Amino acid sequence: MKIYVLGAGSIGSLFGALLTRIGEDVTLIGRKEHVEAINNNGLMVVGVEEFTVYPKAVTKAPPEPPDLIILATKSYSSAYALECARESIGENTWILSIQNGLGNEEEASKYTKNVLGGITTNGATLERWGVVRWTGKGITIIGNYPKGKGEFAERLVALFKKAGLEAEISENIAGWKWAKAIVNSAINPIGAIMEVKNGDILENDYLLTLAMEVVKEGCQVAIQRGIEFEMHPMELLLETLKGTRENYNSMLQDIRRGKKTEIDFINGKIIEYGEEIGIKTPLNFALWSLVKAKESQTK
Repeated sequence: MKIYVLGAGSIGSLFGALLTRIGEDVTLIGRKEHVEAINNNGLMVVGVEEFTVYPKAVTKAPPEPPDLIILATKSYSSAYALECARESIGENTWILSIQNGLGNEEEASKYTKNVLGGITTNGATLERWGVVRWTGKGITIIGNYPKGKGEFAERLVALFKKAGLEAEISENIAGWKWAKAIVNSAINPIGAIMEVKNGDILENDYLLTLAMEVVKEGCQVAIQRGIEFEMHPMELLLETLKGTRENYNSMLQDIRRGKKTEIDFINGKIIEYGEEIGIKTPLNFALWSLVKAKESQTK
């Protein structure tokens, strides 16, 4: 399969490396420094597994349409990245978003009807240019967006399994995207504001109670918008906190690096969607405001 990874950061590089290892035709599209390191020395995976592969790596999407574009940029870069890759999106090209947050599939839908949504709980960090650390194995769930499953999605799940990923297909991927976003709306800003590991939220009654109330608020918005869950976000919250107890979440990592966070596409989207249907989301607004304040302090 001809695959472009649009946004070869940590997760994008991990998926690209695993797919390259089983012989797929992978092109990573990323930052100049990362691309140069890969072209000079290969892409090294360390951590859970350790290996080096040699995918193609470029800074701009090639004009030849692939079978699949894996959209793995930060959510705030989706619109720009997709516009830059416009010529690469052919009539038969599928776009799979494996990003955090809400609204990415809607951006992809402006370019093609062939849109897949996805979530992944695999942990990865970009240790240095050309080196990605696989910090923890997890599950990847994909499906036609917003609902349904088709031949291509089934084929992709089989491919991911062959590559060494635990993968499943869902007929309700929008429900999974919302569930993960709601969980992230609690864990990420609380961890970022308090500067603690995920496990500290689980073990502190005050923080855990706050996280659970944020999840309840997000569920109110989702349910009123007709979203149905395969796993209740409250259950997913507790499961995630237990499974990632040693992790500092990505939002905190972004703040520590002086980078922009994805708060606008997690809590910000829940606030926005709540306003559209007349539901107030004061806890999400408070967390959004505090993270935006921390962002402004690091600039």
